[in-house]
Amino acid sequence: MDQQSVQVIIETLKEEGVDLAVTLPEEPTFSLTEAMREDPFFQAVTVAGEGNGLAFCAGAALGGRRVIFVTGIAGLLVGTWALSQMGMVYGAPILILASYRGDFGDHSGIPGSQLLMFKQVAEPLLGALRVPYRVVNQKATLKRMIQEGSFACQDYSHPIVLLLSGEVLW
Repeated sequence: MDQQSVQVIIETLKEEGVDLAVTLPEEPTFSLTEAMREDPFFQAVTVAGEGNGLAFCAGAALGGRRVIFVTGIAGLLVGTWALSQMGMVYGAPILILASYRGDFGDHSGIPGSQLLMFKQVAEPLLGALRVPYRVVNQKATLKRMIQEGSFACQDYSHPIVLLLSGEVLW
């Protein structure tokens, strides 16, 4: 992720009052998670597991904090049991940014069959879990998508996922 995307995300999160950043560091979003750790506006918490991160976010959100979870698509898939409960059972407003490995244009070097699996599973699984999501692949729409996602998760009392791809991520 380049510095321009990182800057847009950080500035928009600040405008939205999202000050708690829970992260599960991974390569495509590493520059973003590092920038959040270094910025005194954010309270940054690194977790060891996806389910733990989502549960931590839910507790914080239900306690009134504006929270974001930053992970990769593989981590989001691993955390689906926790994710399935966050909206339907608990009504936890969590904004989630996930790098969308496997989307068209991913030149990460991960074997193509694994990338295809992410592409074939991620969106249908989010749909099956009834978790609203959007693919954000243009820098021109990044700010607006974060604003809309932040509003929607609060309005719906439900997790919202923004899958980062294209020029936003690569």
